[in-house]
Amino acid sequence: MILFLFALFLFAGALEQAGALDHLARWIIGRARTARDLPAVLFLGFGIASAFLVNDALVLIGVPLLVALARRLHADPTPLLFVLAFSVTVGSVLTPFGNPQNLLISIASGVGDPVAVFLRYLLLPTAINLAIGAVYLRRLFGPAMATEEGAFARVRADAPPLLPSSGWRERLARSPVLWVFPGTMLLILTLDLSAALTGGPIVPIWEMAGAGAIVLLLASSGRTRIVEGVNWTILLLFAGLFVVVAGAVAGGIVPAAEGLLPVPAPSQPITGLLVITGSSVLGPQVVSNVPWVALQIPLLTGLGYGGGTPVAWVALAAASTLAGNVSLLGAASNLIVAELAEKEGIPFRLSAFVRYGLPLAAITLAVVTASLLVGL
Repeated sequence: MILFLFALFLFAGALEQAGALDHLARWIIGRARTARDLPAVLFLGFGIASAFLVNDALVLIGVPLLVALARRLHADPTPLLFVLAFSVTVGSVLTPFGNPQNLLISIASGVGDPVAVFLRYLLLPTAINLAIGAVYLRRLFGPAMATEEGAFARVRADAPPLLPSSGWRERLARSPVLWVFPGTMLLILTLDLSAALTGGPIVPIWEMAGAGAIVLLLASSGRTRIVEGVNWTILLLFAGLFVVVAGAVAGGIVPAAEGLLPVPAPSQPITGLLVITGSSVLGPQVVSNVPWVALQIPLLTGLGYGGGTPVAWVALAAASTLAGNVSLLGAASNLIVAELAEKEGIPFRLSAFVRYGLPLAAITLAVVTASLLVGL
């Protein structure tokens, strides 16, 4: 998982250095017809992007972009940062590489074709949740943004086209990440889905991501700068978390947790789904979502959950991720947004986060749970 995260952070840093993420963000902003629509458009744009670029890396780039946008609009940046935090939580549910806990489940659960499994069970509820979230946040924050229509008209006028009409040969040669990253994502999706449809050999997604990262470094003249741009602090944080979790498992915390909230065996799929979902909403509020998932994996595998019980693993992934919108502690991406906001002197308070995020979390969890129950 650390290697997979390293590859995705490498891609994110290279895309940022190439100006691609800034370009994409300005294009997304230009899709809003009015300033009132901006929260909804940003929620959809960052939510979709987070499904393909791990959310912790995306918020590192998104916070300074949105702070700069708010300053151009002479608006309070806090609502835009709430939109960013909520969007990368909802959107990253969709794929195994949307967030670290999904990555961990895709690697350690025994599910053979994780991309196909996640898309099969989560594509429809995630699409519904993105639509609901966009409407909710437009109503919540749209009126405050509407007071800046004049400034927004000037920002919108500067929005670039998604794909420039010329200069691609020089652009691709100067920034190989522009073809290596989409090529790697396409390869992962194609090989995983084809394996699911044809029963062919399965190539682990972390190996494909690692291969793409190697190609990027070999093809880039500025490879040293790309490596230096990786956020090593976050990688070390996750490495440390895994050491702590391994120690907790060795110390017997899994049997203790099983005694407090017993998870039914795989022979009781409906009860198991509800217990896994409920506990995975509460657990991350105490230890955050990645450590919670790391603790749940040995518990579930010990009970007999594995590659033949994909719904249970998808429920663990979705519930532990969407729990990030309940409170700041629920997701590492929230803490990153809060830390970066505080460095800019922008208030990002727990009470406000819960007030705005809890209703969204409740609705999105209900949609996913209902969808998975129907899938059973």
